[in-house]
Amino acid sequence: MDTDLALAECPGGHRLAALSRVAAAMAETFEPARVLERSIEALVEATDARCGEAYQVGPDGPALEVVRGCRGVCPFKRRLEGLAREAARRREPVREGSLVAFPVLREGEVRGVFGLDLGEEREGVDGCFLGAVGHLTALALDHAELVREFERREAERVRLLRKWLGAQEEERRRVGQALHDEVGGILTGALLALRLAKSDPERLEEVRRVLGQALDEVRRLSRELRPAALDDLGLERALRRHLQEFAGRTGIRVHARIDPPKLDRARQVALFRIAQEALTNVARHAQAENVWVTLEPRGNRLVLEVRDDGEGFDPERTADTLGLAGMRERAEQLEGRLQIVSARGEGTRVLAEVPLAGGAD
Repeated sequence: MDTDLALAECPGGHRLAALSRVAAAMAETFEPARVLERSIEALVEATDARCGEAYQVGPDGPALEVVRGCRGVCPFKRRLEGLAREAARRREPVREGSLVAFPVLREGEVRGVFGLDLGEEREGVDGCFLGAVGHLTALALDHAELVREFERREAERVRLLRKWLGAQEEERRRVGQALHDEVGGILTGALLALRLAKSDPERLEEVRRVLGQALDEVRRLSRELRPAALDDLGLERALRRHLQEFAGRTGIRVHARIDPPKLDRARQVALFRIAQEALTNVARHAQAENVWVTLEPRGNRLVLEVRDDGEGFDPERTADTLGLAGMRERAEQLEGRLQIVSARGEGTRVLAEVPLAGGAD
């Protein structure tokens, strides 16, 4: 049995059927404009109005979305905007002759405005009925927004998952390249030295030295892959150790001011990785003599800054080749931001800011 037809046979059945159609809009559409369209259609039919209009209310006030029932010159259409704005401002119905505009309210917030031209002979209107339609419409608009927000969050989750998988693959590529270029090169030298040692045993010492270099390089790559020092020492001491090793390995002078508060694991790892990547870029590309590393709270945010006095670069042209996208993603995943300031001959400044939230875990 058709629900609307069944309701139409009851006392006040046209209005019950109208309420039913508005409620049905909650299940069939997630577009605010479509919700308003269904609601104004039901209102016009239930009240036998000559025409009706539905406004969606945004930051700039009511904006016309739907017109229903108007034929020819419609005085309501010419005068409705003022009535709609007045109804939105007062949060209550506004009447002018046969015209009525009433707000769609949800927890005190105006979500839309409906307007009806009831005709000169039908100036009266059932306020309870209009209130019920407005309430149902507000629920439908909330429902539509919740579904759209869920869809937006799901799309964002999929986007972040793809980024994470891409970053994971990029990390594997980087480690594989390092093993091939650095460890592989060292071991190749050791193999050549070992062959020569067959006829010249004194070269065995060179073999031991080269193999020691390979072992050191494997350990370094292992530490980069998994900063175990974070588990054992915490962010401050782990970062200071990394800076000490960085200075010893590169000869670049390090100036550090590191004073982080207690942080959750996610923030510790993200900040360590950002600092690690920024320092790797300094060592590989900057031709710097000094690097300044600062990690400290400023207001309600934690700020990490890595600055060098090297050659600098154009961030717009070389960002993808320096791992800056990965650093930016780590900051954004914590609802933070990353800023790169650099220019040829002026050094580079990497600034990461993340909210101070959560404690140590």
